[in-house]
Amino acid sequence: MRIAIVHPFSWPEVRRGGERYAHDLSAWLADHGHQTDYVTGGPAHRVRMVDGVRMVQLHHRHGERLTGMGVTKLDSFGAAVLPWLARHRYDVVHAFVPTAAIAARLVRHRVVYTAIGHPMEVGRVRYRDLRVLRAATRAAHVTTALSQSAADAAAELTGRRPMVVTPGLRTDVFTPELSPRTGPPRLLFAAHAGEPRKRLTTLLAAMPAILADLPDARVRVSGGGGLPDGLAAEVLAAVDVTGPGSLEDVPQLFRGASVTVLPSVDEAFGLVLVESLACGTPVVASRSGGMPEIVTDDVGELVPPDDPAALAAAVISVVRYAAEPETPKRCAAHAANWSWDLVGPRHIAAYTAAQTA
Repeated sequence: MRIAIVHPFSWPEVRRGGERYAHDLSAWLADHGHQTDYVTGGPAHRVRMVDGVRMVQLHHRHGERLTGMGVTKLDSFGAAVLPWLARHRYDVVHAFVPTAAIAARLVRHRVVYTAIGHPMEVGRVRYRDLRVLRAATRAAHVTTALSQSAADAAAELTGRRPMVVTPGLRTDVFTPELSPRTGPPRLLFAAHAGEPRKRLTTLLAAMPAILADLPDARVRVSGGGGLPDGLAAEVLAAVDVTGPGSLEDVPQLFRGASVTVLPSVDEAFGLVLVESLACGTPVVASRSGGMPEIVTDDVGELVPPDDPAALAAAVISVVRYAAEPETPKRCAAHAANWSWDLVGPRHIAAYTAAQTA
């Protein structure tokens, strides 16, 4: 198949889950014999081959005037990608933002549209955003969501139920450390500190209770951003803000942790959790979005969102659980459910469905 993966941003220039997903999907498709273009945006036009994938960077103009009108780069990317899609033919265009799905359908491509985020309740969605989302859903021959939770929310907003097709795991990169996690507890927060939805504030609010039980515990904040003001001295002294580091460093961050903590709300999936488990490290997450579809009680714990007391109790419990000899092996075995060997063919099934819809 000739396939275009269309996303306004690319990995590793932008290091978020959606960009990682699109990048790894493109690589898997190319490795399995599909002619794959990753069509993205940037400051200038450039085409190059990267690991078997043709990277097409389109000049994506987005001036201050558009920003002042409340138009984002996601909104304007459809206009940037439309001329390319009009001149090039693909068997399937897989669009990761609504305007790209609409643009692809306008020039008569077969379209798969994936909603990367977790759709919000109708009352929290701007009217314009809702109209664009519904238009993209109508334009696509197949829509997909990253979890059953995200699919349910999308169906409520659009009236059309997506297929559930999750991101995949690079099992060749995220390999396990099978030693039990003993010694001083090391808590990893592998998300951007400044993103409110990730709820670093909830973890920091839980730290006094954690430190009362585990006085030598430390938190590593590795996703970028800084700490909020006004932290108690005991909490501030237990937190290390290191930034994301190099790409090669990331698996070792998970292997070096006792537990990965992701107290987010409205995560469509939670790739960080799967990567941590693949490295043998159990997890604590909020019972929100798609994360309950990943975390089972033999690899971690789920807690109510925005509940520091419950989060502290879960972290303390999982730190002890991480020291058990069989825990890393169970975590890695569970993460294998999202390997690209299993997830990749589900994408091909979605593309085949789009061709015949």
